[in-house]
Amino acid sequence: MGEKKLAIYLGTVLFLVAAYLIRLNFQENPQVIPKNQNVTLVATVSTQPRLSARHQVIEIGDSRLFAPLYPKYTVGDRLKVEGFVDESGRIFNAKLEKVGGSASILGTVASVRQKIAANIDKLLPPSEATLVKGMVLGVDEIGRGLREALIATGTIHVVVVSGQNLSIVAGIFVGLVKYVGKRQSLTLATLAVFLYALLTGFEPPVVRALLMVLAGTSAVFLGRQSWPILNLILAALLILFIWPKALFEISFQLTFAATLGIMTVGAWIQRFFARGPVSSLFINNAAIATSAYLFTTPIIWWHFERISLVAPLANTLVAELVAPLMILGFLVAGASLVFMPIAQVLAYLAYVPAFVFIKAVELFAAIS
Repeated sequence: MGEKKLAIYLGTVLFLVAAYLIRLNFQENPQVIPKNQNVTLVATVSTQPRLSARHQVIEIGDSRLFAPLYPKYTVGDRLKVEGFVDESGRIFNAKLEKVGGSASILGTVASVRQKIAANIDKLLPPSEATLVKGMVLGVDEIGRGLREALIATGTIHVVVVSGQNLSIVAGIFVGLVKYVGKRQSLTLATLAVFLYALLTGFEPPVVRALLMVLAGTSAVFLGRQSWPILNLILAALLILFIWPKALFEISFQLTFAATLGIMTVGAWIQRFFARGPVSSLFINNAAIATSAYLFTTPIIWWHFERISLVAPLANTLVAELVAPLMILGFLVAGASLVFMPIAQVLAYLAYVPAFVFIKAVELFAAIS
């Protein structure tokens, strides 16, 4: 029976590899925008604009439009763009006009997301609001000082849209199996990552992370009847079949590495301490944070030539705050759409772990 199942796995892997190679040959390239000249075009915002300190960065074909922070644009908006495209495909100081919109589900979700973000800004101080919005909505409005501290401590993945973040959050809920049972903890993990993906607009990086995390989580619960690493490889091949260029994206590489680390080294650490008297939720979080860090460090070093020696300890400690912050953040987000006084009470509760998180990151950044 085992050999038959292994043959099915290997056959599926070979099929997906072949499908991936075929897919590469038929991959559609993005619309090519003329460079080094003035252009006038109408484009639909297909992915949620990224926010920087001064701009909304909107993907248009193979180019990027740097629009002012206001008015806010969202998925489904049709924009008339008049401006100069430089040799790198960047469009600055363009004349923009919104000429239409879309009533798509993603457009509706994006509108709700903006409303929640505005409500959170009213309920929490700036730094804590930025943290909650980043963790719950994937909104990246982190100031320069806090961003440097997060990078220095290797905890930036917790605040922005990240597969590593999804892996840690799912892992924490999976770690509740001893307290709420296998089925309930798996349900909580699945709901948490699905809600996160929905609130962030189901952007391709998040969808890819969602598929990989769910594959890893399911494999853990199937136990010896499954090969977790093969499940992860199958999920990765499926993702590459749909998005071939994801192979070269940092987010995909970090998600795969973090999930692999949690499924292998992290699971081994959890089993090792489960036999002794020190088994606890803290050990579970430490195993998740440390294994994810170990497997992602080579990728971070390759791309950024920068690693943090205090990151394992910093990640272990802040991992204790991720679950309450995510849960309270989701409750604040939901309540803010229904009854602001209740949302304010929940925001007071969310402020405590958010404040401790920021202070811990600043402390470890100073040590780093």
